[in-house]
Amino acid sequence: MVKMAQRLSPASREIMRLAEAERLRLGHPYLGDEHLLLGVLAQASNPAAVRLIEHGLSLATVRTEIARIVNESGPVAGDDADLLREFGVDVVQMRRRLESTFGTLAVHEAARQVRRRPWWRGRAMHSALCGPPYLVKRAQFIACTTAGKRGEAEIRPEHLLYGVLRVARDPLGAGLGRRGRREAARLGLRAGVPHPVRILLAEHGIDLQRFSEDLLDARTPTS
Repeated sequence: MVKMAQRLSPASREIMRLAEAERLRLGHPYLGDEHLLLGVLAQASNPAAVRLIEHGLSLATVRTEIARIVNESGPVAGDDADLLREFGVDVVQMRRRLESTFGTLAVHEAARQVRRRPWWRGRAMHSALCGPPYLVKRAQFIACTTAGKRGEAEIRPEHLLYGVLRVARDPLGAGLGRRGRREAARLGLRAGVPHPVRILLAEHGIDLQRFSEDLLDARTPTS
C-alpha cells in the first residue's frame, strides 16, 4: 500500500483526503468505496469527475443519496473511536501527535504489530488508533494494476474511479478477507447485498459495466 501511495498523482492524493472528509461528514465509522466516489466528485477538476457530472451525478446529489442508501441498508454501528470520544479521548488527535513525533509509517507499523498479536490466539481485533476500517483496498489495488497494465506510471483519478466501479459490480463485501468480513459485520454492514455504488448508478439509469469501459477508453489528460 505504501508503494501504491507513492504512485498516486497529486489529484488522486487529494481525492483520498477528500474521501476521508466525506466519511467524516456522513458520520460513517469506515472508509468505503462510496466515500472514494464522493472524493472523486469533490475534486471536481479531474476527468473522472467530469464524466460523472456528464451522467447527472453532482456532489450534493450523490452525498445525499449515499447517506440514504447506507441508512436503508441498516444501522451502521459506531467504532471504538466513538466510544473513546465519549470519555474525552480524541484518537484522531492522538494519532496525529504520534505521527508528528515518530512519523506516519512508524505509527502504522507499530499499530499493525499490536493488532496482529491476538491473531496468534486465533482472533484479530481492530485498534481505534489505526483509524477507521479501510474497506477501499480492493478498489485501490484494481486502480494500481489497471494503471500498470496500461503502462501508466501514475495512478490517476480515472483509475481510482474504475476501481470503485469494478468493485461495485459485485455484492457488498466481495473480495474482503476474513478480517475484513469480520470488521464489516461488526459495523453492521451486510455482506452479500448490492453495493451502494451499484444501487446509486442504477437509480440514475447508468449501466455500470459500460460506464467502466467508457471511462478508460476515453483519452483523458494526465491529472
